[in-house]
Amino acid sequence: MEHIRQDIRKPLNQFFDSVLSYLEQVQLETEIIKPAISQEKLERIFSLDEPGSAANIKRLINQYLASTVRTGNPYFFNQLFSGFSLYGFIGEVITALTNSSMYTFEMSPVATIMEKELISKMSKLVGYPTGGGTFVPGGSNGNMLAMLAARHRFAPQSKWKGLFGVSPLVAFISEDAHYSMLKAASQVGIGIKNVKKIPVNEQGQMITEDLEDAIIDVKNNGKLPFFVGATSGTTVRGVFDPLEEIGSICRKFDLWFHVDGSWGGSILLSSVHRDLLAGAELSDSFSWCAHKMMGAPLMCTVALFKKPDILMEINQISGTDYLFHDEQDAQLDLGNISLQCGRRVDALKLWLSWKYYGDKGYEKNIDRLFSLARYAAKKVEQSADLRLLNDVKSLNICFQVCPKGISADAYNDITVRVRNHLMETGGPMVNYAYIKSDLVIRLITANFELRETHLDQFFDQVNKAIDFVLKK
Repeated sequence: MEHIRQDIRKPLNQFFDSVLSYLEQVQLETEIIKPAISQEKLERIFSLDEPGSAANIKRLINQYLASTVRTGNPYFFNQLFSGFSLYGFIGEVITALTNSSMYTFEMSPVATIMEKELISKMSKLVGYPTGGGTFVPGGSNGNMLAMLAARHRFAPQSKWKGLFGVSPLVAFISEDAHYSMLKAASQVGIGIKNVKKIPVNEQGQMITEDLEDAIIDVKNNGKLPFFVGATSGTTVRGVFDPLEEIGSICRKFDLWFHVDGSWGGSILLSSVHRDLLAGAELSDSFSWCAHKMMGAPLMCTVALFKKPDILMEINQISGTDYLFHDEQDAQLDLGNISLQCGRRVDALKLWLSWKYYGDKGYEKNIDRLFSLARYAAKKVEQSADLRLLNDVKSLNICFQVCPKGISADAYNDITVRVRNHLMETGGPMVNYAYIKSDLVIRLITANFELRETHLDQFFDQVNKAIDFVLKK
């Protein structure tokens, strides 16, 4: 490396020293998960008003690392992702280092082969033997791409003429579906008011009888049902809609059937738990976020399609001769099937991680996360001050703080105060949400490094927070 300029070598050495120091700190069980630093101070430190020297940049990098949320720490339970992926990180570094784009095989030959192999493997796991797809920047984009494909199937001229003169298209989702479905309806011109929310049962699953009734009602009112979005792993309760029943209804009425498997899609790697997605093979499209239950760095999402030719139909456009030159490489130029033109290499980090873990390694990790979720649920059930509010089917544990002698009307307030006290004291970081009118703490067991001792410590901290809140 002697030929590398000193002005490059020295900052890189310093940077990787900072990376190693950060990783050592992140893994400490005593580490504060969310450092307390005000917005005003952050704005002052990270101002672009003055140019910075190399020494100043080094200080700012360290300040950034010191100020960020420690998502790699075992006590980060806040989102549907957690942990640090060594080979995912290496993949991200190589991606930035090589700085390629995924539009043509000529530009990114190795990454193209990797992406196609991953898409093929994941399609087969869903149940699409000849399926295909593309990497997208998140589950929300995957859901939107699926709705756009469905729109094209039912109103193909909309690509050229818009939706003028087309009967109103109506989509159906559950009450607990991700909000991105509503955004997708807005983005592809369907309109949020043309999305019908189907009630869920006590467990949080879409009620299929109500779905069928809603489809019939829409048809009787002169509108065109076209899309049903099921959820495999809802955001709050981690619930799986009955895909076989929904798939049967979609076949009956000839509707596009999409599965939002952003959270739960990775369970297809587990022979023990994949029955939660029974019927996925009946769907037309499937969103899957590997940055969640597979631990890849953000973002790492695929949108999969049973009949992938539709991606070419909705995305190919004229005026691209400057970029796509060789007819022979048409099937390898992934820009032809992507909403984007320039697109970063997201496949490498997942490919390296999958090469390291293999199917069996991922299965072992996912099964262990399920065991930890059951362990956490049992801790809640054994507590006199906590109440479990969901049937724990995957990695979501939703519970409420309900101490004896306290009115039920105060449970929501006490629960959020307990959660906020954990945050304010730098302890475990966990989120909260509503299940109907009940405010709950939502604990997620998604970190491959998580152990039962971490959960024991988490609930010890919850108990201390309860004592503090009740005495205040």
